[in-house]
Amino acid sequence: MLSKTLLTSVALFALLAQTTVARPHGRVSRGRQTPSWTGKFLHVTDIHIDPSYLNGSNPDKLCHRISDNTTKNTAGVYGALGTDCDSPVTLVEAAFNFMHKKLQDIDFIIYTGDTARHVCIDAKRRRGQDRDDKLPRTVADVLNSHKTVVDYFYKNFDTKRIKFIPTLGNNDEFIHDQIALGPQPLLANLTALWEPFNLNLGETFANGGYFTQDVLPGKLQVINTNSMYFFADNKLVTDCDVDGSAGGIQLKWIQANLQKARDGKYNAYIMGHVPPNDSKGKMTFYPACYNIYVNLLGEYADVIQGHFTGHTNEDMLTLVVRNHTATSNYSLITLTGKTVPQIDFVANPIVAVLNNAPSVIPVNNPALRVYQYNTKPKLFGKIFDWTQYYADLAAANSNGKVVWQTEYTASKQYGTKGLSTQDYTSLVQKFMAPNSVTWADYVKYLTVGAGPKNKKNG
Repeated sequence: MLSKTLLTSVALFALLAQTTVARPHGRVSRGRQTPSWTGKFLHVTDIHIDPSYLNGSNPDKLCHRISDNTTKNTAGVYGALGTDCDSPVTLVEAAFNFMHKKLQDIDFIIYTGDTARHVCIDAKRRRGQDRDDKLPRTVADVLNSHKTVVDYFYKNFDTKRIKFIPTLGNNDEFIHDQIALGPQPLLANLTALWEPFNLNLGETFANGGYFTQDVLPGKLQVINTNSMYFFADNKLVTDCDVDGSAGGIQLKWIQANLQKARDGKYNAYIMGHVPPNDSKGKMTFYPACYNIYVNLLGEYADVIQGHFTGHTNEDMLTLVVRNHTATSNYSLITLTGKTVPQIDFVANPIVAVLNNAPSVIPVNNPALRVYQYNTKPKLFGKIFDWTQYYADLAAANSNGKVVWQTEYTASKQYGTKGLSTQDYTSLVQKFMAPNSVTWADYVKYLTVGAGPKNKKNG
C-alpha cells in the first residue's frame, strides 16, 4: 500500500500535469501527405534520462559523484559508454535535436519505454532497492522523468500529424519491475501526462496499462501491450495459467484484437518493452505466459506485420518458427550473436520475426531507428526496410558534439528486397554460410558497433 503522503504527492503531480500547459489535441492521422506507397515510422526506446548525471564523475558511482582518485572520473559530457550510468540530459537533448531536424518525415512514433533512470543494479540487491544508496530514486523523480520526456516528444514533433504511441518499461514503475493489476497512481498520472496525444486510453489502460491505437482505421492498428504482466521479475502478478491473472487477461485481450483484425481484414503491429527472450536467448516471461504468447505470434502471423520491443539495448532479431511441441506449435530462436544459427527450414520454417531496437542509453552507442512500410491497400503496414541511426559516443565526448549518422540500412546491408519471411529465410541462410561476412556484420550491429562491453538488460 502506498502511504497517504505518497498518494497525495502523486495526486498533486497528476493535477499539475493536467493544468500547467494547455495543449491542442492531435487527430489520428497517417501524417504523410503523399501518394507514395511508402510510409515511415520512428522507433525510440530506453531513454533512461538521469538529471543527476555529473560530467567528469566516476562511472563506478553511477556518474553521480566525483572520486578522490581522479583517474576514475571518466564520465563524458554525453555519457559513459558501456557502464551502469544512465543517460545525461545532454545526450537526450542531442537525440531529440536530431529527431527534430532530420526525422520529421514520418507518420507515427512508437516509444517502447524505460524513461526513468534505473533502480536495481543486479539480483544481489533487494528488489526495488536503488542502484545508488546515496541518491535514491523517488516517486517524484519517476514522474518528473516521464513529464520531461513527454515534453520532449511534444515539443519536437507535430503531434497533430505524427501520432506518438508510448508504452511502459520495467523501470517506469515506482518500484523496479513491479506493477499490479488494477487502477493505481502510476497509470492515472500517465493518463494525464499522455492526454495531449489523444490516445485511445480507455478501461484497459486504466486497469492494466495497455491499449490499441489505430494508425489508419481499417488498415493498421498498434496493439500496445504491457509486457510487465508477462515479465517473470514482476512478483505482483502470477503466471498466465492462473485464473484471473493479469497476464492471462491481457493475452485474451490480445487474441481478441488479433481476431478482430483478421475478421476486419486489417493488419496489426504489436509493441511492448520486454521481449519474450533476452539478449542471451533466455525466456523473460513466466512459462505459461511465454508459451501462449509465442503461440499467438505464430497463429496470427498473417495479421501481425511487426513486433517491436526494447529493454536489452541491442539490435536483435528473434525468429518465430513452426515447431510442434507439447506446449506450443511455435518456438522462438533469438539471434544472440554467440553462435551461428543452424535451422532446418523444412521442419522449422520462419513464420514471423520480432524486432528489438537498440537504445538511447549508452550501454552501447546511442541509437534511433526508422522503419519503412508499405501503404498499398492490400499490403498496408508490411515492413520492407529500416534505417539504423547512431552516434559515436567516444567521438562525441572527445569533440564536444554529438554527430548522428546512418549505421546501416537493412536492405543495403543484408541484400534483401523486402522483409518477408522468405527474405528473412534467405538472410539466415547467408548467416549460416561458412565464414559469413553477413553474420559478422550482424554481430557487430548487435551492440551498435560498441562491442560486447556491457551485456546487462534494462
